[in-house]
Amino acid sequence: MATPAEMLDMKYLCKLLVKSMVVGGFVAASMTSSAGVVSADPAPNWDAIAQCESGGNWHANTGNGNYGGLQFKPSTWARYGGVGNPAAASREQQIAVANRVFAEEGVEAWPKCGAQSGLPIGWYSHPAQGIKQIINGLIQAAVPR
Repeated sequence: MATPAEMLDMKYLCKLLVKSMVVGGFVAASMTSSAGVVSADPAPNWDAIAQCESGGNWHANTGNGNYGGLQFKPSTWARYGGVGNPAAASREQQIAVANRVFAEEGVEAWPKCGAQSGLPIGWYSHPAQGIKQIINGLIQAAVPR
């Protein structure tokens, strides 16, 4: 049989679990419902970034160790699924890889020209971090102090 202190702790833990589930449900529902309203997540203006990085030349090979319109380092290109030389890839292939880089690193991956993305630096520049901040804020609001 549990002691009164253990039962109190169990009640507290159950309340905390229920609140966490409610918050999780709220977050999931809000993400699902907002997906129907917004047609697509904000994306950087890759043409503007390419204009800044390479003068808009999607096949740029300037000899600086970076390639393509978005001036990929070969290691970054390969890490995010690019095949071959970025300068030989199509604009669409470069943008596909850039979207994966953006999802992980934000526009800060293009330190010289990321500001040309058309997105505010901070929230949209690192989408995963923004979502984490929202979830952490909701959890902190639900947990009694």
